[in-house]
Amino acid sequence: MGSAARGASAADVATAWAIAKGATPIIGVTKAGYIDGLVRAHGIELADEEIAELEALADAADVDTHGSWEHDM
Repeated sequence: MGSAARGASAADVATAWAIAKGATPIIGVTKAGYIDGLVRAHGIELADEEIAELEALADAADVDTHGSWEHDM
């Protein structure tokens, strides 16, 4: 399910992905409206398949999605 279908922006989904991976994103908010996006992101629950799809897209674009907090499996 895409971000538009969730009523969320790509940034909201990216933040939701970081939360799903166990991170606590620290995001600077320069406009009051940005808080709405953070609230939306906190409410997005990504399925395992969606997380895998996001990571596959990142891999295809040569984006490293592994954080220093993650252990090799």
